Amino acid sequence: MNIAVWHNLPSGGASRALNQHIKGLAERGHQLTVYTTSMADSAYLDVDKYVVATHVVPLDMTLRFRHIYRDQLRSIAYLPDTQIERMLAACQQLAEKINAGGHDLLFANSCQQFMMPYIGRFVNGPKLLYLQEPNRTLYEAFPKQRWAALPAASGRWRDKAYRKAFWHDLFEQRQARVRVREELANYHTYDQVLVNSHFSNESVVKAYGHGASVCYLGIDAALFPDLNLPRKPFVMGLGAFFPHKRPDTAIHTVAQLPDASRPPLVWVGNMGNQEYVAEMRQLATNLGVDFQTRERVTQQELVQLLNTASCLLYTSELEPFGYAPLEANACGLPTVAIAEGGIRETVIDEKNGLLCPRDPVQLAAAVERLLTDESLFQRLSEQGKAWVADKWIIDQAVDRVEKALENVLRQA
Repeated sequence: MNIAVWHNLPSGGASRALNQHIKGLAERGHQLTVYTTSMADSAYLDVDKYVVATHVVPLDMTLRFRHIYRDQLRSIAYLPDTQIERMLAACQQLAEKINAGGHDLLFANSCQQFMMPYIGRFVNGPKLLYLQEPNRTLYEAFPKQRWAALPAASGRWRDKAYRKAFWHDLFEQRQARVRVREELANYHTYDQVLVNSHFSNESVVKAYGHGASVCYLGIDAALFPDLNLPRKPFVMGLGAFFPHKRPDTAIHTVAQLPDASRPPLVWVGNMGNQEYVAEMRQLATNLGVDFQTRERVTQQELVQLLNTASCLLYTSELEPFGYAPLEANACGLPTVAIAEGGIRETVIDEKNGLLCPRDPVQLAAAVERLLTDESLFQRLSEQGKAWVADKWIIDQAVDRVEKALENVLRQA
């Protein structure tokens, strides 16, 4: 197949998944051309030797005051805002190249700005979308409920600050409604939508009113070997430094462990909000937790940490899939995880890890079991490696994507 690949991804799990898909499809003889924007982290994707070419169009989502003011006025008529217009323009430019490129079909991927990509509106021919997750900020309390109303206005309207908040809230909510409307329209431009878990499919149904097809991701075990290194007494966390990855839960959990034997918490993240990182460090200091951060570590450093940690503590909120527990399993490291989201499909309690509610006391008890029960650690370690080898190898993931692409092309 001659495949046009579109994405607007940052570094992280979704970009890693696309990297594996592109490499796997290219190694099977398919021809791929990448189309993306200047916002995407193409260096992290690192697929130049596997693709015919990479086409990049400039895209800037920075807003000045005049744009914000204009968008507020346009929201009264439910018109698209400046960022949507800029994305539409960028997608139109790329679609012209795609339509002229002689491709058999479009393989679109998530957009870091909107999640549900706009490119499907402009590309002719068969279109397949791999959506990692819907735009959670529009549909969930992420990290707070954006649809919550202001306090009742009784006695407050004379307050200047309240009046200002009222108008800001009015404009913001109307702009959000436009984004929901536009996302729904985008969803229906694709012939098929793939998602990474049954949980993600449920999220898609709740967001867009229709479902998607589950197409599980895979782990490149060659990148995450078990080096049989001595384990050290530290707990590891993985995830970008943002509230929905919930390092606060991990800190509260480690704080529940006995003072005398409390291990450090080493948190690895590829990006983040520095103010939030400072908040987490202060929280850890207040609770007596040795909170060590590692940002943008190399692959070699990541593998070293996964091979020397004594536990992976995975606390992300409603994670749609989550590579980290499976990557840890490949390195022989069991996981203590919260039984939410797609994690319930990748971590099986007492098989490759331990599942708990979002309760620091119960999580800490599970962590302590792994730290003190050598036979439990060894059993979960061996079963975790077998679990990855049996169900989550990268070749199987590429098989699933390749089959989905062929089906869309056949149906078209």
